[in-house]
Order: sequence, then structure tokens, then C-alpha cells
Amino acid sequence: MNAGRPILLVVDDKRNMTRLMAKVMKHDADVRTADHGAEALRLLASQPVDVVLCDLKMPDMDGLDVLRACRRLRPEAEFVLMTAYATVGTAVEALKLGAYDYLTKPFEPDAARVVLLRALSRSQLLGPRVADGEEVLPGVLARSREMKALADFVRRVADSDVTTLLLGETGTGKERLARAVHDLSPRSARRFVPINCAAVPAELLESELFGAAKGAFTGAVFDRKGLFEEADGGSLFLDEIGEMRPSLQAKLTRALEERAVRRVGEAKERAVDVRLIAATHRDLESMVRQGTFREDLWYRLNVALVRIPPLRDRRDDIEPLARYFLGQHAERNRGRLIRGLTSRAMDALRTFDWPGNVRQLRSAVERACVVAQGDEVDTADLPPEILHSGSMLEDDPSLVHSTWAQALERGRIDLGRRYFEALMRRFEGQVADAAQAAGVERESFYRLLRKHGVDPGAYRRPGGGSK
Repeated sequence: MNAGRPILLVVDDKRNMTRLMAKVMKHDADVRTADHGAEALRLLASQPVDVVLCDLKMPDMDGLDVLRACRRLRPEAEFVLMTAYATVGTAVEALKLGAYDYLTKPFEPDAARVVLLRALSRSQLLGPRVADGEEVLPGVLARSREMKALADFVRRVADSDVTTLLLGETGTGKERLARAVHDLSPRSARRFVPINCAAVPAELLESELFGAAKGAFTGAVFDRKGLFEEADGGSLFLDEIGEMRPSLQAKLTRALEERAVRRVGEAKERAVDVRLIAATHRDLESMVRQGTFREDLWYRLNVALVRIPPLRDRRDDIEPLARYFLGQHAERNRGRLIRGLTSRAMDALRTFDWPGNVRQLRSAVERACVVAQGDEVDTADLPPEILHSGSMLEDDPSLVHSTWAQALERGRIDLGRRYFEALMRRFEGQVADAAQAAGVERESFYRLLRKHGVDPGAYRRPGGGSK
């Protein structure tokens, strides 16, 4: 939902229909119009939309294709299909793809308005919602200066047709950025075809990319297109390209130079018009020096290089991402209302280093929503690795004590050695004071210290007593 009036996008190649629906809905929403599918995709990629009303039959792409793209670009938007060719099969397919409803032409404007008002109401009631100014690219949330600068560069790169290389640690969102490059490009109306090079056996990757002729190898019982041909006119995303073996790197280099591919088992080349987007968490420059990655391919890929910073280097992005993932969980589990995160829980998320980056943050929030007993996620609901984080336990003593009390209440006593080390550091080895602050009997606290190998004496000041 947007901060002001809701936004309705009407997509139809018949101008009289877009004008009619704009007139019917002008008091209920800000109405945007598009005369064809490609224009609709550009609008979806560049601005928030609450509800899409789209015709099924259009010259460049049909309404189901727009629906699929909308689910990717604006998963929070509701979608209503309108068609003069309504069949049970079309309706069922649209609903399976996530459409809210469909209208059969010709329809009464007032009846259409009722359906759209319901869709707008549903869009406003259900998450996830994105605060204004946080979606810096389609599907990419950020507040940090680093990501806003990266987004500006990506927009400039997307508008061209150059090969793009995304470098970043595992879990930083490389595929999400690759989709943004495609969605903001002139190729957005055509296919985005992804493949993870590390997930396909090396001996099969060549035929997956370039296709195979009938009889080229055992099991090749018919001619088959490769992903280059499938992506013709659109974008091909090669994730984890650093895992590709050198012999296949040579063939990929030639395909990029000649803009043509040769199927396995064939002699002729087939022209393809593909924008290549590649990504890896590996250091390709080091691999080039070591001879494990071809230098000519590196230069082919390194035309527009985008380095994605890890989450620990852009901590301002943690809060909007956490709230977004919380909203996603709430939408999937509508019987369980989680209103938000406590300030203590959010502080813990901000101070954790996130070695698994955005993917790990998403998993942590989903897990916390499942175990939370109240209507807010608190520190004790967070995964053990966050509770055990030295930064969380040492930077905020009040967080240490509140987390310990919650864990005791819920039967999760074993918080790990770092927890007790943080308590001893805070109370300078005074066990009685630490036990009292944590709400634990002194003898029980001693047993826990021994269990975790924490010596209180190591934390006492010289000349200080013990108790």
C-alpha cells in the first residue's frame, strides 16, 4: 500500500477501455494506463502499483504473461484479468498464477468497480508493504548510501545492452539484482532465463546452455534448444559462473564474441540475441592469475562490473529488509498475527554480522515468527547464532539480561559460552551480582559457568574480592 491514494494500473490495447476504467475509478484510486504489455512492465518496474487490471489478448504479450511478470516485479499487487475470451481453463490458470479475480467482457462498469474496490481493499489490508523510498530497484529494498549508489549505477547499466557481472558474497541477492537489470532494460518484455552453473553437473552444463542435436549423446532422442536459444531476445543469467570448467569457458567466450551458439553434436552455428548477466561469489581476478578462469572470458564479462556489499557493511538496510520479511511471513500465515519486532530484537539484528547475508536474515526472521509466543518478535525468539553473538551480548548489558530472562522463561537455558563470558565481563567476575541480575540461583549459575568452561577469576580486577 502506498502512503497516499492507492494506484491502479489499467492495461489494454483498446484506448476506449483504458479511458473508461480511468473515468470509473478516478474517485477511488490514482489510475495509470498502458496500451501494451511492454509498457505495463516498464511501469511496474519503475513505480509502486496496488492493483493491475489487464486485458488477456494484446498484440505484444498476453495478460497471463503480464501476470507472471507482475508476480515477480510487484508481488504485493493484486491482479484482475479481463477478457472477451473467458474460458474455465483461462480463469483457473490465472487464479493459479495468483490473480485476484477476472472480468468477462462486456461488463458493466459498476460491476467492474466493485471487483476493483475489493482488490484495492485487499491490497491495502495485506502485507508485505514497502515504505516510501526503500525500494531502490524492482524487488530491491535499501536505505543505505552504498545500495542507493549501487542502484543508480545499475539503472544506467540496465538501459544499455552490455554484459553485466555481479560480484558478491553468497546470499547478497545477486539473482534479485540480475532480475532488476533485466526488468529495467529494453528487453523486459522478453524472457529472463536463469541457471546456477554450480547446480548442474559439469558434463551436462554444455548441453543445457547450448542445446544438443538428436543422437549427440546417450539419451539425446530429439533436437533440443539450449538456454541461449530459450533466452533469445531477452536475458540469460549465469549464476556462479566461477564454477564453470575451463573448456566450457572457451565455448562461452566464443558465443559472446560471435553472438551465436553451436548445439552439441552439430556443425552449424545459430545466431542468438541475448544479453548476458553473470554472477559469482568467487574472486575471478585471482582465478585468472591462478589459471583456473580464462582471461579472455574475464574481459568479456567485465564490461559493467557491479560489486554488491555484504549486509554487515550496509547495516541501514537490515531494518527495512527484516520488516519486509516479517510482512511476507504474515501474508503466508494469516491465522497468526505478528505485528512487528521489539526494539531489542531489532537492535540484535542490526549488530549481528550476517555471514549468510540477506538470505540468512530472511531465514532468521521466518524462524523467529514461528517460535514467537506473543504478537511481537523479541530477542529470545531469534536463532541461537544471534543470541550467542559477541556484539549483541557485549554492547548492550540490558539486552544480555532481558535475553537471559526470556530464555529461562521459555526453557532455553543453554545460550552458549559467549553469553556467560559477557556477563562475567560486565560484572567483573562477581558471580553473585551476575546471577542476581540474570534471576538465577547462585549455585545454579556456578554450575552453568563450569559447564561452559568460564572462569570468573579471569574477569576480576586485580585486588578485587570474589562473591
